[in-house]
Amino acid sequence: MTESFAPPIDGWTVDDLYELPDTGVRYEIFDGSLLVSPAARVPHLRATTLLRRLLDRQAPDGVIVCENAGLTIHTRRTYFIPDLFVMPAVALDKDVDQLDQTDAILVVEVLSPSNPGNDLVLKRHYYATGGIRHYWIVNPKARTLTVLELDGETYTERAVFEPGQVWESAEPFPLRIDPADFLL
Repeated sequence: MTESFAPPIDGWTVDDLYELPDTGVRYEIFDGSLLVSPAARVPHLRATTLLRRLLDRQAPDGVIVCENAGLTIHTRRTYFIPDLFVMPAVALDKDVDQLDQTDAILVVEVLSPSNPGNDLVLKRHYYATGGIRHYWIVNPKARTLTVLELDGETYTERAVFEPGQVWESAEPFPLRIDPADFLL
């Protein structure tokens, strides 16, 4: 038997997520509406895992790479779980139940076949208006890493890299990445 959950009258908030069953799906909230995503497929898992290892090795002291944690954006009525995000380690010392957009230095989304529009449009908009300076979009199917940087309240595409093209940057911290290291 499948349980159904009626949305709260004023829309979903982060607090409502604690009442939902743990069924192996990812719950996110967009302006009070519940978004449900299936578990990641192997290409998504591969890209996320290997990119995290690359970022972990290059992150300076005081900066950590996070996975499977959410960020509220503006209010508790919008809550996304980036595939990866980078933040100052001191953010973990805050006495709060959720991190928010001010804690993120970089967010990374790996496109999924089931919901690419969420990452390409919806999250891109909210991460930008939330002031998250760096946003990367990994496309396992196209085998690309798109690097976006905040320009006002929108992102500007800095570059698109394919395997074999090494990207070096001082932002968000000194790093050197070749998409061949995390994309087949």
